[in-house]
Amino acid sequence: MIEWISSNSALVHIIATLLLVLITAYYAYITRRILIATNEQSKLRLDPVIGIEIETINISKLYGPNRREMSVNMKIINVGNSPAIEILIDAEVELRYSSISDINIIPARLGPNFVPYLCPNEITDRFHSPSFGNKLICHFFDDVREARRLNIHRIETKPTEQSFSTSRLYIYAYYRNSLGQIFKSTYEIEIGLNKAEMYNPIPSDDEQVDVEMYYVPKPKFNTVPIESRVMDKELNSREANRNLCGW
Repeated sequence: MIEWISSNSALVHIIATLLLVLITAYYAYITRRILIATNEQSKLRLDPVIGIEIETINISKLYGPNRREMSVNMKIINVGNSPAIEILIDAEVELRYSSISDINIIPARLGPNFVPYLCPNEITDRFHSPSFGNKLICHFFDDVREARRLNIHRIETKPTEQSFSTSRLYIYAYYRNSLGQIFKSTYEIEIGLNKAEMYNPIPSDDEQVDVEMYYVPKPKFNTVPIESRVMDKELNSREANRNLCGW
């Protein structure tokens, strides 16, 4: 055996070198996996979660030529375990039975509200109010009328079928943690008008009205990590369509 090793020392050296390379590569792989797992656990420990609470939704009186406002009065709270930084709050309304310039998801009329930071368990001490203008409000009224018409017909003909919804409100909160990772919270809820006048729920021009939030079907809330380019794309897309909302 010793004689064979002596006579094949070059081959033995090559085999030993290959084994060393394989062992080194294996330990490098294991070390990398450990570092990745540690990094992911670190990120999980540093996740803020922005919760969204809508207080009221109000439609104002008509206060100028084609000027009316629907304000979404809301607060946000950080229910996560680390600070949320550079929070941007935006909103959209999805029209069910009509569209504006062939678009049925209409963004709020102004850019996102900005909150510099929110500590864990901290709630904003003021309202953040994404708002929508008169053009969107008129189409929202059309949604209400059409949903009422469809539901009256449903009750008269097929009362066991699912009721027709009006419009749907989406609230978005974009934010990052202290490591720079970006997150997005989304809250969705059905909205409509529920005035006593069942066949004519639409307010007059000189009347203020509260928009109802419906909990059937259930509202939805989720929060997910997203990439910066995805956030920028969504915000830029809304920015290009804010004029559809009207004033």
